Amino acid sequence: MRTGLAALAIVLALAAFASATSVPDVVGQVSVTSYRDLLDNHLYTHAGGSRGFDTAGTTRYPAGQHDLARDFIRNEFLGLGLTTTLDPFTFTNPSGKTYLNCNNVVAVKPGESRPNDIYILGAHYDSVQNPGADDNASGIAAVMEAARVLSQYEFEATLVFIAFDAEELGLYGSLHYAGGATGQNIRGMISLDMVAYNPPGDHNRAWIYGRDASASVRQALAGAVTAYSGGLTPEIGGDLPYSDQASFEQQGFPASLLIEHAWGSNGNYHRATDSVDTAGYIDYGFAAAMTRSAVGYAATAAGIVPEPATVLMLALGAMALMTRRAAGRRGG
Repeated sequence: MRTGLAALAIVLALAAFASATSVPDVVGQVSVTSYRDLLDNHLYTHAGGSRGFDTAGTTRYPAGQHDLARDFIRNEFLGLGLTTTLDPFTFTNPSGKTYLNCNNVVAVKPGESRPNDIYILGAHYDSVQNPGADDNASGIAAVMEAARVLSQYEFEATLVFIAFDAEELGLYGSLHYAGGATGQNIRGMISLDMVAYNPPGDHNRAWIYGRDASASVRQALAGAVTAYSGGLTPEIGGDLPYSDQASFEQQGFPASLLIEHAWGSNGNYHRATDSVDTAGYIDYGFAAAMTRSAVGYAATAAGIVPEPATVLMLALGAMALMTRRAAGRRGG
């Protein structure tokens, strides 16, 4: 009995001073192979593909690759054990055209000890009648890979993964979601938009945009890029209201955009050549590094909970050690 009590004391001391899992442990689970599989094989990013809108004058999406991509994202989130829902909305654009059957895909991993604190990783899954490999299947693949990794661990705060719809027509999906989140304690939102173009002349650099009110998130994300990307250099910019983080900032939530540094010189932007088939275009290693940055931010901000199994292993190991020591003393 005395041996067991001594072992328990050791375990309690270890648990008090060390987490069973570290942020580098989590970030290290991001896989280039997994990311590439998502981008190349499931998001309709090859030549001729499109996750875009109907342009024939009807009032809803066609039953095509847009909806197939939505369903794939939803099923993947469900397969990770995340609480996953479609968040439907409609909107009418400035020219008076109404779009029906729009859906954000929302997946939630509740926090263990402070579930009301919320951190969001989001990206838009619609395109502009093109394959949209970089804009923005690259961001969606990053959010999905982040969800795969982060779903394996427990966190103090709640993590939410969102695939936004209708960004290309005016941020309508994120405007809908953020507008309905009044009263929620969203502590940080990261939009991943265009994270796979890394040309030689503007190499291994990442822009982080956000309003001054989002400075804490910008700085934390820049720190995560430096610490966990494996070699990317972050650069902080100001307000850039052209991606989904702007919808959250509009509602007073701190948010930032993580985007490739060369986005302004991407000659494939909104063209049919924004495809994984365009030679020398998509840099999968760079995209994985951007994903690691987002995962590092989320894991740090949400707070990793020690794994009970690891604590139990410590207890068993300590008991075995103390038993061997006691036997040795008796044998001597």
